[in-house]
Amino acid sequence: MLLLLLLPLAPRKVLISSPMQLGCLILGPRRIALFGAIAAVALTIIFYPLIVFTPFDPERVFINLSRVELTSGSEGEQSLNLEVAFNINNTNDITLTTSRIEYELFADGASVGTDTLSYEDVPLNGRPPLFPNSPTTVTDTFRLDYSDQRAELFDRVLNSSDQINWRVSGTATVESGTTLLQKTFSDEL
Repeated sequence: MLLLLLLPLAPRKVLISSPMQLGCLILGPRRIALFGAIAAVALTIIFYPLIVFTPFDPERVFINLSRVELTSGSEGEQSLNLEVAFNINNTNDITLTTSRIEYELFADGASVGTDTLSYEDVPLNGRPPLFPNSPTTVTDTFRLDYSDQRAELFDRVLNSSDQINWRVSGTATVESGTTLLQKTFSDEL
């Protein structure tokens, strides 16, 4: 028995008789399984947004004008800063967020100007969350510049801004983790 262990083994000769045997020699079953797993992971990463499409109804997101208040400015200055607050209520079953709200502000039916409230450079987890059936308030600073056509409005904002009929209309980009849709809104105080 010991003799058998001490005898040198003769090298094994492999005869390849077909291209199929050559393919199995180079690409064994383990390598084929490895390449298949790598391909599956790559395809999942590439097609992830299509696989995980999160459907929600943008018509079930309500954007209302909450308030318009003077935050800074006086009679001697050439501009006033107004705080425009939006109350957003999400009645969908999933938590959403907003990345952009573009709006036009009206005072007593006359356009005051347009502005954009943007969270596009903020990651999803830093944007205002729109939880289901829970109102969220977001605010924007609107700069109202003085002009001769706006002199009366400028004076009314300084003295009695609560007597102005404020109206807003615009579009908001509402999104879930993988889906973003546009929501058109209009509201007045």
